[in-house]
Amino acid sequence: MLKRWGLPLAAILALVVLLANFDLEPRSAEEYGRGGPSEPPLKKVLGAENLPGMAQAASLGTLIRQNPGQCLPLAELGPVFRPDEGPVAMRIARGQTFYEALEARDVGHEDIMTLVKACKEFRNLRSVRSGELFTLHVTPDGGLQSLAFDLDEESYVTWVRDGDTYTRQDGTYPVEHRLKGVGGTISMSLYASLQELDAPLSLAAKMSDILGWDIDFTRDLRKGDTFRIMYEEVWKDEEFVRTGNIRSVELINRGQTRQAFLFTDREDRSHYYDAEGHNLQKQLLRAPVNYSRISSGFSYRRLHPVLNRWMPHLGVDYAAPLGTPVKAGGDGTVVACTSKKGNGRYIQIRHTNAEYETFYLHLSRYAKGIRKGSQVSQGQIIGYVGASGYATGPHLDYRVRRNGKFVNPRTLKLPASAPVSEDLRASFSSQTGIYLAVMDDIPLAAAPVTVPPMALLQAPAWDGPAMAILDIPETIRALD
Repeated sequence: MLKRWGLPLAAILALVVLLANFDLEPRSAEEYGRGGPSEPPLKKVLGAENLPGMAQAASLGTLIRQNPGQCLPLAELGPVFRPDEGPVAMRIARGQTFYEALEARDVGHEDIMTLVKACKEFRNLRSVRSGELFTLHVTPDGGLQSLAFDLDEESYVTWVRDGDTYTRQDGTYPVEHRLKGVGGTISMSLYASLQELDAPLSLAAKMSDILGWDIDFTRDLRKGDTFRIMYEEVWKDEEFVRTGNIRSVELINRGQTRQAFLFTDREDRSHYYDAEGHNLQKQLLRAPVNYSRISSGFSYRRLHPVLNRWMPHLGVDYAAPLGTPVKAGGDGTVVACTSKKGNGRYIQIRHTNAEYETFYLHLSRYAKGIRKGSQVSQGQIIGYVGASGYATGPHLDYRVRRNGKFVNPRTLKLPASAPVSEDLRASFSSQTGIYLAVMDDIPLAAAPVTVPPMALLQAPAWDGPAMAILDIPETIRALD
């Protein structure tokens, strides 16, 4: 009997003697982090009275499950037991590389290099700035699940693990649209007058987009001309982000009054019309997106911001937040809806008269139903602003080709588009009346003033069944 059990008993006694020599002094949780043991000494995990159970347990996992009350909190265990806390912020320290920042958070080499490779055409993560902020999600085993960073105040991009690589997901933050009004008198130029009033200078370019088909803002304006503008401000977390759409505008030039009002039809297409409902836009849009500024103009020689060499830029870059809707410049057929290395995701439309083609580059995605062969109409949403291809930030590169030659879309002379349809005349007149009443109250020669909230429940936007189940606020602010 003793011979039969002698060897196992000897092994158990030797194990007891060995464990008795362990240091029983308490240690801080920090000792079990980087550079220290990955787990606490065994006697810290289980009391001495449980040692026979350990000898019989099939595995450490079984042992822990059998003795839940004897285990240390997860926070005091080593990296192998690190809990999954979800996305956390990571700020690049002075002199730190992107690789070093992730390595310091226990992300493995393979994950880091896979992410850098996946992101390469969008952004070079080998070159980051001190203080730059990222959001990352690292799983308990040290795997990088996702990494995100802001593109601007309104949009961000997330790279999410997808098998053995990472795929890109675009996102936007919630924002608020507030109405403002400004009026003034031309002294030297529209830009100078806006500057004197401490108003957004981008309003000048937006006014040129709306009224510039019929008036040359560089040559036709005269001293003493007056203007009134009602426009949107975009706010996020009570901080101003950018200037949005012009809702209505009035310009009195040499005694002649020119007015424009933004109106959206039943297909969610927005155009500017005069008070009689005539369309102020032409058969091709000058700017098919609600942009914040023109970041680059049409040129035959421009230093490319990504390739860093001089080359033609045969379009106009409209900087806009990620996900901003892009509209078809005119009626026509989609002849290309694909991706190309420099262009990123892009759409090419051949227009009805076949003389013109338009191109929409660096999209984040295409609108539902848009594909090669699709028939589109002016103002229809065909895609969304992105930064795909060779782009340093979200914008639309809009190009127009006439008879095979690229031309500047901001200097084209074209016929007008269709007026407000008869079935929407009543809705248009009601909205225009509200805009005119508000603009009459905008003072001249004063800084921008806040426009009170207004109810604009026009027919195209009204959905009775859907609205019936909602809690309608006391005031409804005019929104897109």
